[in-house]
Amino acid sequence: MNRRGLLYTALLAAGLLGAMNAGAATIKIVNQDVGTGQGFDDHTPATPIGGNPGTTFGEQAFNVFLFAADIHGAYLKSDVTIVNNATFEPLECDATGGVLGSSGPVSVFTFDSPQGNVPANTWVTGAEADAIAGEDGDPGNPDIQSQFNGALGSPGCIEGSKWYMGLDHKVPSGQIDFLNVVLHEMSHGLGFLGLDSLTTGQPFQGNPDIYSYFVKYKGTPWYSLTNAQRVSAAVDDGNLAFTGATVVAEAPLALSQPDVYRVTAPAGAVGDYGFAQASFGPLATSANFSGAVVQAVPNDGCNAITNASAIAGKVALIDRGTCDFTVKSLNAQAAGATAVLLANNQPAAVTPGGTPASPVNIPVILVSQADGNTLKANLAGLTGSVTKGNGLAGTNADGVQIYAPAVLAGGSSFSHYDTRLTPNAIMEYAINQDLRGEIDLDLGPALFKDIGWGIDYTNQLLLTCDTGIPRVVPGGMIIGANVFANAKILAGSAADVGAYRSAITAYASQLAADGLITAGQASSLNACLSDAETQKQFDAWGAPPPPPGIALTNNVALTGQQGAVGATKAYTLDVPANAKTLGLRTYGGSGDVSISVTDPSGKVTTQPNRPGNSEMYTAAKPAAGTWTLTVKGEKAYSGVSVLGTYVK
Repeated sequence: MNRRGLLYTALLAAGLLGAMNAGAATIKIVNQDVGTGQGFDDHTPATPIGGNPGTTFGEQAFNVFLFAADIHGAYLKSDVTIVNNATFEPLECDATGGVLGSSGPVSVFTFDSPQGNVPANTWVTGAEADAIAGEDGDPGNPDIQSQFNGALGSPGCIEGSKWYMGLDHKVPSGQIDFLNVVLHEMSHGLGFLGLDSLTTGQPFQGNPDIYSYFVKYKGTPWYSLTNAQRVSAAVDDGNLAFTGATVVAEAPLALSQPDVYRVTAPAGAVGDYGFAQASFGPLATSANFSGAVVQAVPNDGCNAITNASAIAGKVALIDRGTCDFTVKSLNAQAAGATAVLLANNQPAAVTPGGTPASPVNIPVILVSQADGNTLKANLAGLTGSVTKGNGLAGTNADGVQIYAPAVLAGGSSFSHYDTRLTPNAIMEYAINQDLRGEIDLDLGPALFKDIGWGIDYTNQLLLTCDTGIPRVVPGGMIIGANVFANAKILAGSAADVGAYRSAITAYASQLAADGLITAGQASSLNACLSDAETQKQFDAWGAPPPPPGIALTNNVALTGQQGAVGATKAYTLDVPANAKTLGLRTYGGSGDVSISVTDPSGKVTTQPNRPGNSEMYTAAKPAAGTWTLTVKGEKAYSGVSVLGTYVK
């Protein structure tokens, strides 16, 4: 393969060729926040929540990332470790909305000859190219770079919100499911994105990319259009589609009939109207969104509704513009409206969003500018309800629609499924409240198969034991992958095999109770949770007991340390009572090491590994007693220094 294009750096690599015949992928997460005290290194205390055992913000955030990596890795095939760099940074946002995350491949590759679904001289991401070739085309460098919004919930950045770090989708009102965001962003890095310029229409460095290769515009393949035609097509809402055979075949399994607003009177407005569901408030359904429609006064709803007596018990029609969607909705709610029907004031599509100052308890939807004008012209006797329309939501004659709003949205246009998909898809441009990424990736795996990834549809194994539950099934359910990810995180946080056995058995029982596995699958899974099997799982994934250690002297580096790949070596530091800070670190030399730390109570903290030997653990007000630093050779290493320091 030929590495001619870099998205975050500018390097070159030689050619490799190979064929896809691989096992489950391993996705390694590299914490770029080490030493910053922020993001993944944020030591703010946190209570374990939703299956996430972390006790600090940073631990919980990193656990979510590991969980997402295990889910994607369970069904993707690759014998080459995928390296995903990750950090928290302040990203673009304002008080009511903004960017939650940003991710993409560090580099892209082409092959000189066709490779399965990938034509010759067509860009694929570094992670996929490695999987196809069977070896790392750029050893020592990451495959994916990810950033997440570290300012979320602070003044001026989606105020009133915060990240939800559970793994169970039991998201409290006003919080954002971090797992869904990570699954989404990791998918971009794995290949769910187009590379062409949408402002010039030019292919990236003169070659097609595999994602765009499967896109059509009104029946015409993307790369059969001229540059100018591609620029126009990118903003022609509703007319771009992903046409891969797997995505098209699985669409009926993942999608339902579209939700529409159906007007039954007067005659001039009768018909079905598509709409965008607000990201706040309850979902609009036939049960909660029906009846007579009344225009709010003022029309934009930005101040207290003055015709409250007419609005009460009715659907409030409100124009978009002037103020935030949430302000309009709360004003309508205060006036007694049962629902809010927003009319767009511009051609560009948008999903009503924001963080309300208080809960919005009525459904809110938005129709297009043209449809809004029709409704406003027929207000006398206007009546309708939300119901199901015809066909499959989010599809057209070519395939499954991709996002092409009338106003180009950098970072969102083209590289997402369209917002018309129903149910909402994990790869739409906005994270919706009804997503269940921990168990359902809808049409994401199908698209990966179309663009050339190997997808493992076999049953999920716990080590060598067959659970009887497929890793992924057509349509995107990933219960097997969820079993694997939960088993690893439960084992890693358990104090002993008994605690792990209890936790994983309770989890399996809940899967059955929720109807997510059949009786036969429950029986197969339980067979993998016998005493003998759970002991093997705990031995493989549980935190190892601290070995005897080499004593360190406070603030005196132990130099010249070396070890083999996979070998561990322990170092101990006796910390007196009332110490203010503790630092345990490795640095210098060659190779690559990772570290874990055991405190005097026996609690083990495994630090996310960075390439090389610069690893650090810090603690404020450390407990008195013996602390153990365990160093593991990720690669053979030598010349490494080990240092333990405390300040009294």
